[in-house]
Amino acid sequence: MSISRIRLLKAALYLIIGASLLVLNGCVRSYRVEIQQGNVISAEQIEKITPGTSRNEVRFILGTPLIEDPFHAERWDYFYSLDPAKGELVTKYRLSVWFENDQVLRTVVEGAGLPGAIEPDLEEDSPGFFSQLWDKVTPSDD
Repeated sequence: MSISRIRLLKAALYLIIGASLLVLNGCVRSYRVEIQQGNVISAEQIEKITPGTSRNEVRFILGTPLIEDPFHAERWDYFYSLDPAKGELVTKYRLSVWFENDQVLRTVVEGAGLPGAIEPDLEEDSPGFFSQLWDKVTPSDD
């Protein structure tokens, strides 16, 4: 074999390896970070905010509002957004607190999925593959 033919075979081998790596790279799932933004507010915290609560008490209970609009000084908005990494549903909600004379007039919650309001999943898990196989292999005492 001549030297030029060996170089050509090496170049072809490198090209095949490179193309294979590119194809395999497309098969790998990329890592997604769970993105959580805003104020995490529980249902218990919202229950503490009643008409007549002062601004300072609201700030103590809920924290600093994400948006304090200078054009609407009588309203504070608390936003929350959770974008899970596993492709589950995105959770978004907004709590608006309206004030009159530095006291709470009303509160409005828009959206769903308040962290404190999430009910635990009480469904019993179905037995897995190995549990089912074990139940079939071992004799039952019934």
